[in-house]
Amino acid sequence: MSRCQPPLPRAELDARLDTSMGVTDVSWQVVVPPACRAALPRADRFRVKVGSVAGFRDTVDVAYLLERALLQPEGRRVAALRSGIIRMYAGPKDIGGARVPAWLQAVVDDRWALVDGDWRELDPAALAAALDEIRPLFGTRPDLPAWLPGDSPASYAGNAGNLHPGLLPLGGEFGDLLTETGDLVHVTTVADLGFTVRGALASARSLATSRETRARFAGQVESASLGRRKVGTRFRPSSMVFALLTATPVPPERIFPLVRLSLAEAARELGSLGVDVEISVHRP
Repeated sequence: MSRCQPPLPRAELDARLDTSMGVTDVSWQVVVPPACRAALPRADRFRVKVGSVAGFRDTVDVAYLLERALLQPEGRRVAALRSGIIRMYAGPKDIGGARVPAWLQAVVDDRWALVDGDWRELDPAALAAALDEIRPLFGTRPDLPAWLPGDSPASYAGNAGNLHPGLLPLGGEFGDLLTETGDLVHVTTVADLGFTVRGALASARSLATSRETRARFAGQVESASLGRRKVGTRFRPSSMVFALLTATPVPPERIFPLVRLSLAEAARELGSLGVDVEISVHRP
């Protein structure tokens, strides 16, 4: 993926998106801006302003952002998104925020991606190949507990050990859960999947190449299990599992195009390290 060059300047691509908004050849995704990630768990509502009207919402969702944009005159919809802002609140306190382009990504015609307000060019063939690569990764792990709507990934991971004694909550540095068979589980949502995949790949690289990292991991496992479980400094995960918590079906085709690319790349690299990749979809 590269930043696109003329003869397709930002104004032209913005105009394409403006006229295509609300139709099926555009894929949208809400992401969490890096500057907002630390405060997000404390947020209980969001002040969303797109156009001239601001309102409070329980969540940041694509449907509402597009609804607000589509109320603007044609030709000014993307501009309204670009100038929009989303602030996080914990009770009455503003705890941070960012402009809408930091929260919202779009892919047009599997060719152009809008990321952090910048347009980048995609390779449609690479997107199609990535989709084929990730299809076999999808399933549902029977050794993971059911998900109840309203449980955050952190709550789900924290309670998993109580529901399934073979699961050890780890706290997040190397993963959220360790299974009895040595699989590392990362609990996430559709919106956070791309970020989670990148973090998991970085930690897997470190476990594969650094004895110091493996020793730190072994210490974390022993501490989390109160000494009941030990792994050696040669530990390698058998597989990396992304437990996807979702209220709606998530077939591979519903994964945002840029995340498909990240997943396929991660699966290839982890495979070269001898680590399998699974995507375990958990619905109510």
